[in-house]
Amino acid sequence: MSETIVEKYVATTPNLSVFRDRPLNQQDCRFENQILRNWDEILYVELCHAMNAGDVGCVELSFVPWSYIFKATGKHKYTSQIVRFEQDLKHKYPLELR
Repeated sequence: MSETIVEKYVATTPNLSVFRDRPLNQQDCRFENQILRNWDEILYVELCHAMNAGDVGCVELSFVPWSYIFKATGKHKYTSQIVRFEQDLKHKYPLELR
């Protein structure tokens, strides 16, 4: 049941493409925007759970989608700081901190 709900109400690339390929008179812009928002909200909830659980790997994996979100919303300083931190984490910090 949960997989069906996610497939219908959370933006995935194939589903979103199907919605956007419809003729203009059959498109539902509100629904399309809501499923995009649902995807962003799930990303946020996942990040919160990962931070609360101490799952550093999951937090690190969320850097890329968050940097795209920040870039798209004009928060370029956040994006550059995330990218800089990720580069420092991989190349600058000692192995004990990675």
